[in-house]
Amino acid sequence: MNSWHTDYHSPNRGLSFEISESQYRESSPYQTIEIVQTPEFGKVMLLDGVLMLTEKDEFVYHEMLCHPSLLTHPQPEKVLIIGGGDCGTLKRVLQHPAVRKAVQVEIDEMVSRVAKTFFPQLYEASQDPRAELRFEDGIAYLKDKASEFDVILVDSTDPVGPAEGLFRMSFLADCHKALKADGILCLQSESPWIDALQPIIRQVHLDLSSLFPIVKPYTAAIQTYQAGLWLFQMASKQFSPLLLEPERLEAISRLDCRYYNSGIHTAAFFLPEFVRQILR
Repeated sequence: MNSWHTDYHSPNRGLSFEISESQYRESSPYQTIEIVQTPEFGKVMLLDGVLMLTEKDEFVYHEMLCHPSLLTHPQPEKVLIIGGGDCGTLKRVLQHPAVRKAVQVEIDEMVSRVAKTFFPQLYEASQDPRAELRFEDGIAYLKDKASEFDVILVDSTDPVGPAEGLFRMSFLADCHKALKADGILCLQSESPWIDALQPIIRQVHLDLSSLFPIVKPYTAAIQTYQAGLWLFQMASKQFSPLLLEPERLEAISRLDCRYYNSGIHTAAFFLPEFVRQILR
């Protein structure tokens, strides 16, 4: 008989799904990593019991974290990914021909080792000669960086434990310093439906707005993530994602996406009113 798992979004609600087989479970110094097989979502990665990745819909999150920023920047040659140990974001970054170097800094090496076994279609991106994988604290890594990256993508877990510092002003300021004069920062910003996370979302937006002249939040519909609506925040020193030249939008069709397209690129930045109110 199959079991069921509930990914709780709050004490009173969550996403429940059937598990047909438990394939892997091990604890690293940072978290417990599980891989389960499910009838609905294929293989699923859980970190401390929280859903992080599914075979069925990982493309939505990874495409939307990566592509809007790399299409907005006219020449994203050097990209930094903080987190992202499963290599799903790295895979999408390397789809952009302008990228010459992609550095991924993941604190937990075991996440990448597990992805190599259970999500090889994502991990294979790490074998690209343009990719550099580093297993260390991303916050510490950024401390001595200045004017080095064109784009920084923060592919973090929820703001608890080691990832809590990735939502603080000091880290965002270090990202600003590490970017070149025309650089772009984009980070995942949780679900605006979760009441407990709304103050964090608002504070990150305020902090980014104090650092960058252009801050554009946007959303994506992700069925397996908390409450189904996910927020990202793009902060740019120079380029607006809503002022792309036609040829930049046309380039989207060459990325072989399953969610992101030129219409989504524009529409995602038009926010539901309740999200606008949270950010204010």
